[in-house]
Amino acid sequence: MSELKRELLRKSIHFSGITYILAYLYLGRELLIVGVAITLLFALIFEFFRLKYNLLSGIVREHEKARIGAYIYFGVAILLITLLFPMEAAFSAVLVTLLGDGLGGVVKRLPVRRAGEIATLLMIVVPFLASLPLLSPAPSFIACVSAAIVERVEKIGDYYLEDNFTVPLTAAFVYHSVNYILP
Repeated sequence: MSELKRELLRKSIHFSGITYILAYLYLGRELLIVGVAITLLFALIFEFFRLKYNLLSGIVREHEKARIGAYIYFGVAILLITLLFPMEAAFSAVLVTLLGDGLGGVVKRLPVRRAGEIATLLMIVVPFLASLPLLSPAPSFIACVSAAIVERVEKIGDYYLEDNFTVPLTAAFVYHSVNYILP
């Protein structure tokens, strides 16, 4: 399977997380927390068996074959965000991570010049445009830019950063902080 096809398959799973917003709106925060926690629990159980029996080796990235998959980091981040931040900040985090980082991941694998820069631009523009019916524009834009910057940082010192954890947390924190500061 080509790198691009594998990434498209990975991102199709990635994009399904957009149902988080609908669940939040229609089920409420409390039920969503229960749903995210249960989903994360099942994902952790699956992750144990995936690592033990080398499941899904065709679609996981090379560095994930022997370590925890990105979806676990994202699940933990979304659970924390849902618990700690208001709804709008959580929406910002989900939009940036699923739409921005998702599309950016696909574009990075295209055989085009400056794919990384195009991916970063998409990570800012796409979630920002998608957020306009739901969120305040200024905090949303600043959250998108901040998350795109954090996504570009792969490691600090000897410590590798997992963008599926750092990007949503950054977006939620920045959105909430800017929204709190601005009238």
